[in-house]
Formats: sequence, structure tokens, C-alpha cells
Amino acid sequence: MALTVRRSDAERMQISYRNGFLVDLPIWAEGDTDHLVASELKLWLKQRARYDVQQAAAKFSRQFGLTPRSIRVADLAHGWGSCGQEDNVVVNWQLIFAPSRVLEYVVAHELAHLRHRNHEPAFWTYLEGIAPGWRSAKAWLDQHEGSLSADFLAIRTDRPEPVTA
Repeated sequence: MALTVRRSDAERMQISYRNGFLVDLPIWAEGDTDHLVASELKLWLKQRARYDVQQAAAKFSRQFGLTPRSIRVADLAHGWGSCGQEDNVVVNWQLIFAPSRVLEYVVAHELAHLRHRNHEPAFWTYLEGIAPGWRSAKAWLDQHEGSLSADFLAIRTDRPEPVTA
């Protein structure tokens, strides 16, 4: 997706999205502006993921009475979500890079653990009842999970030395 960075006289950085990102960078910002833009973009994406996860959870809560004790987004080293014994649900924020149906599948999957704590047949039957398209969303995630990463926001500090002849 496109990323446009432009200087503005705003007091702080502003990010918007419409067919690509538009970043208004204050004219006073100096130094490592690449790092500043990357950090703010990552924050914006995490906030958007939090909103999307909360919306999906609210839908399942209204429709099926699946209300976790808490729900949050985080960096997860392994997996796309979890539902702990205390009914706390965590969803990997990097699902923001997946289609919305995939993010909704992960939320439904974790909320289904409020009723069934394991992956035995009753769990999958229950998941089918609350998220009928889960199989195609899971297949998409299985196929593309390696590409869902915010690594592109990492700014290299170990730039190679220029080659001199």
C-alpha cells in the first residue's frame, strides 16, 4: 500500500488512511524521521487492530453471550490468539494485515474457548455454529501466516558502509 509523508505545520504527527497511508509530519520534526514515522505508523496500526478486535468481540458477545473478562491486542511470539483460564482473551495485533474475516475468525476461535477449553470435536462444532466460514479463514491464515508481519516498520540502523573504489 502507498505511504505518503508530507511536511505540515501541525503541532503533532497525524496519520490517515484512504487507499494508502498519508502521514503529516510536523516541520519541527528533525533527526531520524524514518524512525518517527515507523513508530507512529505502528502505533496507529495497533490502535486500529484493537478497535477491530473489540468490534468483533462485541458482535459475538451480543449474538452468543460470549463475554471474556478482558480482551486486548498484543505482540504474540507464537500464535494468533489465546484465551486463558481466567477468561482473558489476547489477539495478535499483526492480524491487522489479514482480511477482516480472518481477524474475526481468530476472535471467534478464542471466544469459543470460553465454552470449550480444548480443541476436541465439541469445540469445532461450537465454532461452526458461531462462525460458519471459519474453515476458509483458517485456511487463509495457515497459507499466509508468514507474511503477516510488521517487520517492514523496523528501521535498520546497521546500514552498510558505502563501497569506495
